[in-house]
Amino acid sequence: MEDDNEAQLRREMGERFRRARKNARNGQGFRQGEVAAALGKGLGTVSTWETGRALPDPFVLRWMALHYGVSVDELLGLKEPEARIEHTVQRQPAPVPPQEIKAAPIRRPDAIGLPMSDLVRVIQHAVACGLTDEREVRAFLNGVVAGGRLNEQPGNHLKKDSS
Repeated sequence: MEDDNEAQLRREMGERFRRARKNARNGQGFRQGEVAAALGKGLGTVSTWETGRALPDPFVLRWMALHYGVSVDELLGLKEPEARIEHTVQRQPAPVPPQEIKAAPIRRPDAIGLPMSDLVRVIQHAVACGLTDEREVRAFLNGVVAGGRLNEQPGNHLKKDSS
């Protein structure tokens, strides 16, 4: 990629980052300082992303997507922003009679389907192997959560190690 094209692409991505930050929280947006504090970054770091002088790492892009209410594809310009109409009138579905309502189990999205003793053992093993960098720890924990969800899927016949 030529330098001019790359610089232009960086500026366009920065503008998308800025617009998404300002449109977050139903149009009330975040301040750059709030984003920097939430991510543990310096005050000017968000500005460098929004001007295209630097690009955020994938973990920051994921954070932006989750907190700004857009997709990573939208932030990177791979997909056009979806129309977000906040004040549309929608027909309400007919109420369900009380006898037909079945209670679904309440599950927090960050819940791990492992017994606490197994989770502690896995974390102790990871620390003993030298897992210390924050990004490594986050990636490791995301893997543990994903593994716990995989084990909970119906029809999954993974056997638990009995050793």
